[in-house]
Amino acid sequence: MKTNILIFVIFLFFLSVPVFGQTKSDAVNNNNIKYKYALGAGVGNTTGYGASFRFTPNKFGIQANFSPAYNKSNTQLSIGVTFLYTLIEAEKTSLYLYQGNNFNYRSYQYDYYYNSSRKTQKFNNGIGFGIEFIILKRVSFNIMGGYGFYDNFDRLSITGEAGLYYKF
Repeated sequence: MKTNILIFVIFLFFLSVPVFGQTKSDAVNNNNIKYKYALGAGVGNTTGYGASFRFTPNKFGIQANFSPAYNKSNTQLSIGVTFLYTLIEAEKTSLYLYQGNNFNYRSYQYDYYYNSSRKTQKFNNGIGFGIEFIILKRVSFNIMGGYGFYDNFDRLSITGEAGLYYKF
């Protein structure tokens, strides 16, 4: 467990180191409109799944995913908050770092005869790199990969995330 915490702290340290690079001035970049908001759908173990909203006013951004599901014998909820940092931004692609946090709640009935039910609450946390592909002028596809802590920091494994967004 101490090794997992040490690895997590090292990842956070590298995430906090500022990255400097060449950027275009606003005068050169006038014909490329940067959209700050995006709505779509996202799926991932460490970022959450369901309806997704992104806000990226500059190099730093935030993403929120939300998915409630309810029926007579099952309640499921996924809430994800992800922090984004753009490393390289080009005309049709972008490379960024992400740090995802996902809370999963599930309550379900597992024995109908005795009317028994269970509840589980799990927190997943991950860090890695993502690539955004601009498919159309306002539509983007995002794919992310890295490492994640699962089941309340009990397991460390690789993770993959994806999203499809409409920008405005």
